[in-house]
Formats: sequence, C-alpha cells, structure tokens
Amino acid sequence: MCLSIFLALVIGFYLFLVNLAALVHQQHFKKIRTEFLADHPLATLTASLSLLFGLFVVVAHNLWVAGWPVLVTLIGWIALLQGAAALLIPDHYHKACKQFTHKVGANALAWVWLLIGLYLIWMGFDNANTMMIDQ
Repeated sequence: MCLSIFLALVIGFYLFLVNLAALVHQQHFKKIRTEFLADHPLATLTASLSLLFGLFVVVAHNLWVAGWPVLVTLIGWIALLQGAAALLIPDHYHKACKQFTHKVGANALAWVWLLIGLYLIWMGFDNANTMMIDQ
C-alpha cells in the first residue's frame, strides 16, 4: 500500500470519527473546547503533538500534485503550522481560535472536517482497490 493511501485512510478515519463525535455530542465538545483553552499544560502538549504529526506528514509526504494526495500534504502543513503557532505565540493563537470558532461555528468546522475525512476514506479505499486489481 502506498504512503498516500495509508495516510489518507488513517487521517480520513480520524477526521471522520472525531468530527462525528463532535456533532453527536455538541455540548460535551463545547465544554471540552472551553476547558482545553484554559489548561495551558494540555494545550502545550497538544500543540507539540500537532507539530510532530505535521512534521511526520510533511517530511514523508510533501507531494504537491494535481490530485487527492495533495490534501494529505495540506493537512500535514496545517497541523505543522497550527502546532508551531500554538507553541510560539500561544496567546494570539488561542484568541484567534476562539474568534474563528465563534465566527465560523464549531459545527460548520466539524462538518467540513467530517466531509474531508469521508473524501480521504473514499479515495484511500478506491485507490487501494485499484492497486490490487492492477497487480
């Protein structure tokens, strides 16, 4: 299985399941978001993990192609930049997150990420099946 397919499936399932949970349990996740921004050690740990995940994806899969694999690369870059911003300018980052979530809406973001997750799952399985048929 090629790296693009593997990452698409892992990231896709993660995005789908986490955002489905966020949509099903909206009040619970609203409470988590509020408490998360107030817990500085947890926010720092999460930023570090986001940075690490982003670095892994960007270093292993920095593909700028005209096709679905570029979405995996973009997600890696988003994670890397979010993690770096949260570590380097935490107060500004948290303020921007609050404002963005308030303006756009947590539910709208959850729907966008859920649909991106579904798309990655679809592309991952579709291309994995194509690879198996070709062999």
